[in-house]
Amino acid sequence: MPPKPKVTRDIVLEAALGLLREEGMDAVNARNVAKKLGTSTQPIFSHFASMEELREAICAYAEHFYNTAMLEAMQGGGNGFLEMGLAYIRFARTEKKLFQLLFMSSRLQQEKVSDIAGSTEGDDQVIAMIGSMTGLSADRARKLYSGIWFTTHGIASLVATNGSTMDDTEARAVLGSVFKGLLAVLQKEGEAL
Repeated sequence: MPPKPKVTRDIVLEAALGLLREEGMDAVNARNVAKKLGTSTQPIFSHFASMEELREAICAYAEHFYNTAMLEAMQGGGNGFLEMGLAYIRFARTEKKLFQLLFMSSRLQQEKVSDIAGSTEGDDQVIAMIGSMTGLSADRARKLYSGIWFTTHGIASLVATNGSTMDDTEARAVLGSVFKGLLAVLQKEGEAL
């Protein structure tokens, strides 16, 4: 009789991610992960001390996957800021459950909504990019980023919950218009000083 294949940490994590992508985080429990693996729960707990530790590993994976997509968009040429917004919406479209976990759950907590801009990895680079693109001060570039983020997040949330079928062309037009409007207001404020 051949030996049973070893269930590695990565195999457990992939099974849990599969459940998350199919059914959401509520479906990620020991029984469901074991069923997906075709094993008992023992291999899960030989690699993860608890289900909470497994969920934290899933969140870390989701954040890394998201951050990689955003950095690729930023470095992809063209208007990096606009491309990041479109990539955010695409992420919501193609990874609905990961998007919901990262941006539509209790994981995203800020005391003030305006604190969202600048609170995640890479935000400082984006704000600096906006400043160099537009000539805005760091404070005004942060305000522009916040305004565009709210618009982008609203579209992405609708897409992630199947409430919208907005394609990239329409999203590009909306984001471009909002960017131009906010930029004009922030530039005018700067001139008034």
